[in-house]
Amino acid sequence: MDLNKITAGLSKTWSGFLRDWDRSLRSGNYPETTRYNYLLAAAQLARYLGEYSPDPDADGAAEDPVEVSRAHVEAFQAWMIETRSASLGRVSEVLPCA
Repeated sequence: MDLNKITAGLSKTWSGFLRDWDRSLRSGNYPETTRYNYLLAAAQLARYLGEYSPDPDADGAAEDPVEVSRAHVEAFQAWMIETRSASLGRVSEVLPCA
């Protein structure tokens, strides 16, 4: 898993958070595929907050994961469902996968 690729374009704060989380997941002996999926989802959340969220408060959350609210996560989940086509390829067109 290439963590640099997953975190490309994210703020230093988000990148550091995801690196710390990956270390924690590795210490818990999580499989690489699970770690990849968790980290990719978090990176996609950060990108959504910075590029697609209509919420004016999302800018702070796009820079710092501590600023992410439950409402941000729920809006992201709804947006992911709305933007998916029948083929799952649509998600990676909108938010690049690592």
